[in-house]
Amino acid sequence: MTATATVPEHQEGRNLLSRLRFSILSLELVPGEPVSERSLETQFKMSRTPIREALFHLVRDGLVIREGRGYAVAPFDMEEIDEVFAFRDIVEPAAVRLAARLATAAETDAIRRSITLGYQEFTPERWLELGLDFHVRCAALSRNRCMTAAMQDVTLRTVRARWLSFASKEGQSRTHREHNEILDLICARDEDGAARAVLAHSAAVRQEVREAINKARRFMGRRGVVGG
Repeated sequence: MTATATVPEHQEGRNLLSRLRFSILSLELVPGEPVSERSLETQFKMSRTPIREALFHLVRDGLVIREGRGYAVAPFDMEEIDEVFAFRDIVEPAAVRLAARLATAAETDAIRRSITLGYQEFTPERWLELGLDFHVRCAALSRNRCMTAAMQDVTLRTVRARWLSFASKEGQSRTHREHNEILDLICARDEDGAARAVLAHSAAVRQEVREAINKARRFMGRRGVVGG
C-alpha cells in the first residue's frame, strides 16, 4: 500500500473508487471476496475504463489483489497487522511528543470539535473518515510531513480491522474517551504523557483487532484471513 491513497484522473472513476473503497473498508465487501470487472459493469452500469481505473488504484492502495484473471478483496494479513502496529508504536509517540510541543489551541480545538461531532452524529461513513483522520491530524501537529504520511499509511492499513471491533457502542465510547485523553495531554504540553497514552491506546486497539479478526474468521473463511 502506498503512503497515501491514490485517486483516478476521471470523475466517474473517482466516484466508483470512493464507493468501492467504502464497501471494502466497512466490510460490505468481505476480505477474500472475488471482484470482477463484469460484475461491477453490471452493478454500476459503467464502461470498463472507469472500472479498470478504480481497480488499479485499489490494488495500489492494497485493498484489492490480482487473482488469476480477476480480482479479490485483499485478505486480512495477521503478520502485516502486527508489523504495522510495531511500526506505529515507533512513529506515533515521537509525533505526539512534537505535537505537544508545537500545537496551537486553535488546532487542537478543531480536532476536538471534529471527533465530538463524529461521536454525537455517528454514521459508518463519518467514522471511517474520522478513524483515518484523528491520528493523522494529531501527527500533522508535529509539523513533520514524513511522520504524517507514515501515520496515514498506518491508519489505511488497519481501518478495516478496526471496523470489526468498533461496531459496538461500547467500542465507540472507549475510543472517543481515549482520543480526548490524548488531546488533553497534547494541550497540556505533556510530551511523556501523550506518548504513553498513544502507546496504551495502540496496545488496546491491537488486542481488539486480533480478537475481532479471529472471531470473524467463521464468516470470512480461509480466503479472508492469512497468517496468525
